[in-house]
Amino acid sequence: MQENLQDSEQSLKKSQVQILELKEQLAKFQRTVLGFMFENGQIDMGLELSENGQLSNINAKSNMKITGEQKHLLRVLDKSLARELDLEKKLAESRQSEKELEVKLHHTEQVAFHMEEAAEVIWGRFLEAENAAEVLMDISKDMVGQVQLVQFNRNGSIQREIEMKTKLQDCIEQLKEKDVALEKLERSNAEHIAQSTEVFSLREKVNLLEEMLKESQVQLVNANGCNEASQEQLSEMENVINSLKENIYIAESRAESAEAKAAQLTETNLELTEELNFHKGSATNTDQKVGLLEKQMREYEIQLQHAKSSSEASQEQQNMLYAAIWDMETLIEDLKSKVAKAESKTETAEEQCILLSETNLELNNEISFLRDRTEFLEMSLDQANNAKLESAKEINTVTKFIMDMAVQLATERERIQKRLNKLTKENKILVEKLWHSKIMDSDVDGDSKELLFSKNDQINANCTKTSVEAVTGSLDKSLQAGG
Repeated sequence: MQENLQDSEQSLKKSQVQILELKEQLAKFQRTVLGFMFENGQIDMGLELSENGQLSNINAKSNMKITGEQKHLLRVLDKSLARELDLEKKLAESRQSEKELEVKLHHTEQVAFHMEEAAEVIWGRFLEAENAAEVLMDISKDMVGQVQLVQFNRNGSIQREIEMKTKLQDCIEQLKEKDVALEKLERSNAEHIAQSTEVFSLREKVNLLEEMLKESQVQLVNANGCNEASQEQLSEMENVINSLKENIYIAESRAESAEAKAAQLTETNLELTEELNFHKGSATNTDQKVGLLEKQMREYEIQLQHAKSSSEASQEQQNMLYAAIWDMETLIEDLKSKVAKAESKTETAEEQCILLSETNLELNNEISFLRDRTEFLEMSLDQANNAKLESAKEINTVTKFIMDMAVQLATERERIQKRLNKLTKENKILVEKLWHSKIMDSDVDGDSKELLFSKNDQINANCTKTSVEAVTGSLDKSLQAGG
């Protein structure tokens, strides 16, 4: 803009110089005309020219008598002087218009200077915004890299979580298999216990029968040795043995009944002894009753012996039962040890599950932390994008302002161009008037005038061209700076 304004000032100065040259040429022309008139001795004129080359008043005083042709020449000269005065007035007006144009140019220079300052400020802000955008882009790239690392770590943690879940599922399946195996073991143990109880019961019964057979054989030997005549008792014992063989399952009940009978017999024996003592004390002569009582006593003693033998057999059966119970307790303890081992395995599996759950919790915490971090990074990216948008809005507003100023400059340029066109037209009109006024002069003077007018036309055209080019160049530069 400053260069264009300087060019326009130079063009104005050139136009002023050309106008001064025109004035000097006019003055020279007037002097030559006056000299020519003085040489002919026709007129005596007094000319007064100012320092600026302006013509003042011409007072022609003639002391001689003039002819009609001389009067005609004087009239022509008066007309030419009047035209020159009009031209001087128009030149003064053109100078005033030039001054106004200079003032306007100064104003436009100030506006252009302010526009340049504003453009520099805007350019600085734009550079700051670009730097901030680059910094934000670097930060966003770093944040994107961190987000990618976080996502990579997250994917690794997810894969680890999947692996841990698969391991958990495998452990759960193993635990289920172990539970199924434990159930099978328990079932087999229960079946084994049931079978062992049945076997033990059968063994106990067989042992009891064998013992009873042995006792019966011993009793038979004793009976044969003691009394060979007691075949009837042997037959009864054989019947009893057969009955015992037949009633194997009722031995315990009989032992209990034998014990009850033994208790009853002891009680009856005591009662009988008391009755004997009572009868002996009373000294009755009931010998028959005593014999009967003695027989009853013998029978009761035999029954007591049988009860004692049955009680001994029941004790042996109890001992066998205790041994079987001991064996069962040992088996139960073995099973308990196996169950304890299985429980220890389950506890270790539970501990592993707890450890896996703790690791899962830690992984979940890490994942939540990474999610929070990614959200924070996304928020920062959003803030950076918002800052970019705000800077872009500011740049748009500044560009709009610059475009408005460019439009104003364009309007000012059009106005100045119109003014220059108007001035060129007025100058052309003035030149044409001068040319018409001086057409009556000599041919040599006419040739010089034609050269002068052609020079003026070229100068005016150059001035208008340079002013237009300067304004257009300034507008183009302002538009480029705004873009």
